[in-house]
Amino acid sequence: MESYFVNDLEIIFDFAGRNDWKKFSFPIWYGIPVKIKWRGYEFDFNLRGNLKRIKGNLSVWPNPLELLKRNDSNDYIYYGSFGYEFSYDLIKNYYVPYTGIYECAVFKERPLENSHVKKALMEFDKLVIRSGELSSAVKDERPKKFLAKVAARGREALAREATALHNIIGGSLPVLPPDTIDVDYEVIPLMVVDGCGWNCDFCRFKTKGSFKVRSQQEIERQVYALRDLYREDLINYNSLVLGQNNALAAGETILIKTIQIADKVLKLHGSYFRGDPNIFFFASAKSLLKVKERFFETLNSLPYNFYINVGLESPDQQTLDKLGKPLTAYEVKESFKKAQYVNDNYARIDITSNFILGRDLSRKHLEMLKDLLCENGSRKGKGTVYLSPLIDLSDKRQVLKNFKEVKRISPLPVYIYLMQRL
Repeated sequence: MESYFVNDLEIIFDFAGRNDWKKFSFPIWYGIPVKIKWRGYEFDFNLRGNLKRIKGNLSVWPNPLELLKRNDSNDYIYYGSFGYEFSYDLIKNYYVPYTGIYECAVFKERPLENSHVKKALMEFDKLVIRSGELSSAVKDERPKKFLAKVAARGREALAREATALHNIIGGSLPVLPPDTIDVDYEVIPLMVVDGCGWNCDFCRFKTKGSFKVRSQQEIERQVYALRDLYREDLINYNSLVLGQNNALAAGETILIKTIQIADKVLKLHGSYFRGDPNIFFFASAKSLLKVKERFFETLNSLPYNFYINVGLESPDQQTLDKLGKPLTAYEVKESFKKAQYVNDNYARIDITSNFILGRDLSRKHLEMLKDLLCENGSRKGKGTVYLSPLIDLSDKRQVLKNFKEVKRISPLPVYIYLMQRL
């Protein structure tokens, strides 16, 4: 750790955080930020000089357990301790990440609208100006260069860089796979397909245009452009998410070649984090059923941890029809069985699944879901089941009641799917 005092601020370099993504019931940070302490605030920046996190002492920040985070899509996310006593059981996280974008029947607070958040962002604006003023007067080269980076990355510049990221990948990720919560949503996005091809009536994450697999040439272009965008901050990433909503449908050849080129160029094995890197992506029930065993054998031979999330929604045909989900209950059940077979037989692959919760759904849906989990659940601690409360068809009391019913009897881990985007 190396610290510099520059007039009224302190800059701390090499302030290494956790390198294992473990969860704790007290505030921690992951990776290697650069910290600036100023006017009661602690601003964390990534190694490119982009704002990453803000928190403060009690003079400016009401709860020292909470913080404001900015992601690479330029969304601000408030990590709150509301419902702290039961949040880990619900979402696999001690702190609830509020985006103000996606509503959830369980957590309805709106901390991003609080005055201390708005004031902190105004102080950040002032810090950007102050950094520019001080950078020309600092003699030491390291703080001089970093203050110049901060001065060049005010809120408008940060928004432009987020746009540049979306331009590189040719779109956005309207929702991240739920398993990315395990790495605090710190993932590099890489697009291998557009859309998902199902157009389900209940889906909130539909994308424009029809389903399309990207060409290998286009994927390689993205990889090199992402390398140039992230530059020195690549060390803070050991996870890749393949978009958009049904990457498994890209097929074995595209996926394996994508992983190979990303491994070569992005060098995720050289990150700050220990252990093998992670690759996350979505699948549909039908794309999972089509995959041959040799594909899983190939994935399992690679030095990565793979998390594949499949949207199943319900094992009840009446519920599927009501949702406008073009699946049969038989396909849902067979896909779930296949997922558990893969989880039991391939150490590096974890296939997780999504089912819905909501008011006005058939009671048969919940009973059949519990039967499915009890009959087919793996006993190896893999295959997490995520339950998604439907907007406008859910209320907190009913969601929590149904969630507890499923969690109590399931041999698999069960959590609420809290939506994030990138």
